[in-house]
Amino acid sequence: MFLIEVIKRTPAMVWFILAFLIVRGLNSSRDGEVSLIRMVIVPLVFMIWGLEKLFTSFHYLSIALVCYVIAAGLGSMLGVVLYSRFRRIYKKEGVFYRTGSYLPLTIILINFFMKYILNVALAIQPDFYGDLTFNIMYSVVCGVSVGLFIGGIYQVIAGCRTYVESRGAEV
Repeated sequence: MFLIEVIKRTPAMVWFILAFLIVRGLNSSRDGEVSLIRMVIVPLVFMIWGLEKLFTSFHYLSIALVCYVIAAGLGSMLGVVLYSRFRRIYKKEGVFYRTGSYLPLTIILINFFMKYILNVALAIQPDFYGDLTFNIMYSVVCGVSVGLFIGGIYQVIAGCRTYVESRGAEV
């Protein structure tokens, strides 16, 4: 009963965002042309979603931002490791491509539902806005979330650079 009520009270926009994110994640499961502009769309969604809440509602903004930045740094390192393991960069007909992987979809879904649960908790218990532990936990989840994507972007850039350096004049 509780879960049905939560789903009913979730704004339709949230479900549209989830559908958009799933489509982006599924598209990443196939090989595709490297496009830095397209690569930053999903991280921007998660960044705006997390930072908007921090800046407008949290009582411990300074601490939350420090935790967010540290977590984003750690998430970026983890992202580089994960994406390096599950995705490769190659060049075909003068264009860089990345191999398909379900890693982005997995990261998107985990991030979405973690943030969804945290935001439901805030809707049910608004006192959490003033709770230091919750402010830290929310900031860490948001920071790691964005960091994982930043690590993926870095892996693509580093992969393209490594490809060019390893091929030398034949590129």
